[in-house]
Amino acid sequence: MNFQEIIKSVKQIDKKILKIIKNGLKFSFVFCLIANYILATYTALGEPNAYYIGMSLLKSGLFFMAGFIICGFAFNRIISE
Repeated sequence: MNFQEIIKSVKQIDKKILKIIKNGLKFSFVFCLIANYILATYTALGEPNAYYIGMSLLKSGLFFMAGFIICGFAFNRIISE
């Protein structure tokens, strides 16, 4: 699959699915911001538990971002066929 086909498939996503993807990305971004705040707290205070909590939340937020994008494309493909 070349780059032009990917751009074409992004432009053809259903509006409802695109709205769900955007809202999911916003939620995941806020989740990652909270994780970064906890990691900044770890830097300031040096509490080891804050590091593990912050890293776990950051990984989860990034996983949610990827999940929303992949599932959005999958649902669009299912609906279009």
